[in-house]
Amino acid sequence: MTSVRTRVFNRLSMTSNFYTSENTRLLILAVCLGLATGIAIWVFRTAIDFFHEIFIEGLQHELSQTLIGSGAAIFSLALAGLLVGWLMNRFVGEERHHGVAGIMESVALIGGRLPYQRMPFKALASSISLGAGASVGPEDPSVQIGANLGSMIGQKTHLSEEQVKLLVAAGAASAIAAAFKAPIAGVFFALEVILYGSFSSAAVGVVVLSAVISSAFTQAIEPHPEMGPFAHTLSSPLEIPLFVPLGILLGPIASLFIRWVYFQHDWWHHHIHLPRPLRTALAGVLVGMVAIFLPEIMGTGRETMNEVLSGEAKFALTLLLILGTAKLLMTGVSIAGGFVGGIFAPSLFVGTMLGGAYGLVMDRIIGGGSHVTPPEVYAVAGMAGMMAGVVRSPITAIMLVFELTNDYRLILPIMLTTVICVLIAERIEPSGMYILGLRRKGIHLQEGRDIDLMQGVKVGDAMLKPAPSISEKASLVELRDTLRKLRTFSMCVVDDDGSLSGIVTLSDLQRAYDNTHGEKSLTVGDICTRNPITVTPDDVLWTAIRCMSVNDVGRLPVVEPGTHKLVGFIGRHGVMRAYNIAIARKLEDQHTAERLRLKTLTGAHTYEYYLTTNAPANGKRIQEIQWPTESVVASVQRGGRLIVPHGSTQLLTGDKLTLVADPLVENELAYLLEGRTLPPH
Repeated sequence: MTSVRTRVFNRLSMTSNFYTSENTRLLILAVCLGLATGIAIWVFRTAIDFFHEIFIEGLQHELSQTLIGSGAAIFSLALAGLLVGWLMNRFVGEERHHGVAGIMESVALIGGRLPYQRMPFKALASSISLGAGASVGPEDPSVQIGANLGSMIGQKTHLSEEQVKLLVAAGAASAIAAAFKAPIAGVFFALEVILYGSFSSAAVGVVVLSAVISSAFTQAIEPHPEMGPFAHTLSSPLEIPLFVPLGILLGPIASLFIRWVYFQHDWWHHHIHLPRPLRTALAGVLVGMVAIFLPEIMGTGRETMNEVLSGEAKFALTLLLILGTAKLLMTGVSIAGGFVGGIFAPSLFVGTMLGGAYGLVMDRIIGGGSHVTPPEVYAVAGMAGMMAGVVRSPITAIMLVFELTNDYRLILPIMLTTVICVLIAERIEPSGMYILGLRRKGIHLQEGRDIDLMQGVKVGDAMLKPAPSISEKASLVELRDTLRKLRTFSMCVVDDDGSLSGIVTLSDLQRAYDNTHGEKSLTVGDICTRNPITVTPDDVLWTAIRCMSVNDVGRLPVVEPGTHKLVGFIGRHGVMRAYNIAIARKLEDQHTAERLRLKTLTGAHTYEYYLTTNAPANGKRIQEIQWPTESVVASVQRGGRLIVPHGSTQLLTGDKLTLVADPLVENELAYLLEGRTLPPH
């Protein structure tokens, strides 16, 4: 009978004609992914048009003929908000990895393994949001569609972690390529944002191929560019310096845009205590109230941007400023309120309006005429500058504007505006929209490198409970006795409800005795340190580590968010325990993925055993054991550490062994490693 080793190599040889290499397989999957993403984005856009017909062309138009009149936008957006909120609440729920920032987090922390089962419901909610006119963009859900498809293909085909991450990035690139008919921008978005600068030449090939296939499918169905084509030209190279003030003006506004979105998110989270459907409906009412007077802010605003960029409709300076401001404000309300969408299209809209307004000012200062650069050119530069300032992906922004407008003749002013805007925005708000979202969760990406494992562990996973505590009404004698009994140098101080009041240490007690000579009327509340630094169970452990480091403390109280009730504490020992948890999780994920890949490629069975005390193999070296011919020891795990097995590796009680074996020898392996009785022959 042929050994397992021989069978494995034979099977690999048989499949090598099709899978010439891992890269070839990946490229084939990239083609499939690009085509699948192109089809999915086409369905998504069709759904948006469908709901646009229902809510705006149908419901809103019909209601405008009734007593509701101009309030029809309020009613239709409120109804859409109810439906979106119900869908998200019922089928999606709270998400750990949400939006583009969530995809970045997934790629950095868990190898790009996204919960793709929820994606159809999120896409449906987004198509309703956009179709009804919420002030959001289609690119965020589009990117999620492509990334989730890439993650699904990677997981279903049992690819390695790095390959799954690559397909997630390729899916995101394909989505941008299909959504905006901009394959080059899609590629740079994947490399700049999703992979965050961590990629190889092989990665570029996979991403490019997927984006090209997706874009080709979309172009075949809808050959016209998203905007334009336009015929803009710069009247004179001497006018290029005029784009510097535009970048300087857009920088603070881009930073304001970022902060406004997160301010709205926090405000709605802490002050609007309504069920999710009612909260989103309320956001719809607010957007609808503004849309009564400014219908241009509804949806992506593509038609209005086209009018400004083409110069077909002459907008007044005041109107452009009002439209840009209203769009910025309502985008924050829409996203915070629960509508599903992104910030690409809104940032492009705001940049177009403000750039056009700046162009009108320049036109008046210099004096209009055929020899002066028209305001539309400044609007194009404003698009790229604002998006780059918000997302912090300047190359993506430049290429996206070129591909959207189908106009490559304005590269110098667009690049100048974009670079200046990003530089100014970074001085005011160092993080872009997506990176700030991660940092608010305590996750700090390092460009070009993998993220720290500790950022994937919550404080709740590592905290110890209950925390040593004492009532703020306790006497100093009670504090002294409790510290001595628990053999600790510090304790949490709580009130009658169990909420944290402060921290008291042995030094505080000693100081109190020295200064008051043991005044009996003093209580623990009188000498403790009030308003200590705290963390919550949902905080990422990196946040706690940073707080301990910055403030030079060895432990932090853990409290419930909102109520401030003490639930535990996190110290250096907890951090070390969490580090071991993170390593074990990482190893387990990698080990499982590789095991599944082996089974897929060779048809071999894998078995896992925990070595018991009474097992014949316990305490022996691998080379000393009489293994069945049809078996191979693949790995040994000991205390969360992965050991590559050699003949000299000694097996100890509790070791977790993974073997590739024929099912016929399973009983023999169980006898060797677990001490089970062999069945009679």
